[in-house]
Amino acid sequence: MRFSLSSAGPDGLAARRLAPALLIPALSAAAGTVAGQLGLAPAVTIVTVNAVLATLVLIVLFGATVGALARREGPRADALAAARAERDRAAAVLRAMDAGVLVCDPQERVIEANPRWYELVGRPAPAVLGQVPPYPWEVPDWPGEYLLQPDGTRVPVLATRAVVPGYGTVGTYLDFTDRRKAEDTLAEHAAVLERGNAELREANRRLEGAATFKNDLMSLVSHEMSQPLSSSASLAELLADSWDQLPEETRLDLTVKIHRNTRRLVGMVNDMLLLFHLDSGTVTARRTPVPVSEVVDTVAASLPTGVEITRQLSPAADALVDRNHLEQILTNLLTNAVTYGEPPIEVVARLDGKTVLIMVTDHGSGIPDEIRQYLFDRAVRPKATGTGSGKGRGLGLFIARHLAEVNGGAIWYEAGKPHGARLVVRLDAP
Repeated sequence: MRFSLSSAGPDGLAARRLAPALLIPALSAAAGTVAGQLGLAPAVTIVTVNAVLATLVLIVLFGATVGALARREGPRADALAAARAERDRAAAVLRAMDAGVLVCDPQERVIEANPRWYELVGRPAPAVLGQVPPYPWEVPDWPGEYLLQPDGTRVPVLATRAVVPGYGTVGTYLDFTDRRKAEDTLAEHAAVLERGNAELREANRRLEGAATFKNDLMSLVSHEMSQPLSSSASLAELLADSWDQLPEETRLDLTVKIHRNTRRLVGMVNDMLLLFHLDSGTVTARRTPVPVSEVVDTVAASLPTGVEITRQLSPAADALVDRNHLEQILTNLLTNAVTYGEPPIEVVARLDGKTVLIMVTDHGSGIPDEIRQYLFDRAVRPKATGTGSGKGRGLGLFIARHLAEVNGGAIWYEAGKPHGARLVVRLDAP
């Protein structure tokens, strides 16, 4: 080791501390030589004393030098110990974090990660450290909400990245699988509640419909059925009380009127029964090819005597329909035209591509614009249904519309030319 007295470092300090130790033995040796020449002390004694003095001086000076060096290096050692302690604390915090932490250099190369990160990506440290983009744990739409494990499992995470200038990036990834499950559970409960609300709304709608249906039936009974029923009851009472006093012709006339009223009541009852089936959705159609002309002839024969029906029926106009339903539809349309319209009543049936069009036209005043939107409703309203004058019980056209729809068809209103009302039925052709 080279000592320099001019050095400012530890070597110079040691040289300066040892310099007196080198001078003291020399001075002692000189003093001993003089003492020996003068006969003051034996030479051996002088040498021994000199050696002891030199040793003591060296021990003292070495201790002082070591103390000085220790005092000089103390702050640096304390700083180093503090840095090590800070590093250890940071490492402990990193290991204890519930979030995954990934550290990358400026080139985005992975240089460090905590244990939670390795759990999130399902990979050991050798498979993570040193990786560069594209990383195998990233989904294609990164930055997204998932980390991809080797088996394809997606771990939902809340990811954040921070840039550390001159160092790289630090990413944190918080696993919120439990939160996602809780959200899914809440969403499922909300969906169940919404389905329950929808069912309640549907039940309320059905209840409202049932209340409306009840009101319609009450209106039907009070406005339509009461008249023929009371008339039949009065005529029957007159026959029973005055049978012997009444002429034969009068008895026959009263009997015919009772019969007519009875048929009207039977028709109303049948309409109500059909309404029940339509309202419950139990009406089904057995569709077969049906010649429209045959059904028109059958219905026309059931109309009152003297009603004029003009027919323009194509022989090829066959409809794919339930025959009973078609009879009901045409009966309702012709009855409305005869009752509320003006003659002549026209029935036209023709092919229109793959469909058949059946048109019933009267030459009355037509239907007012303000009630056309209610024409095929079930509700019983004055001036709401029928043709011509616009009066009617509101069931015939409602039933006709639903029966047409059950058979895959439709029905609508058109204004007659130059006046009158036309109701058109469209049905499939065979």
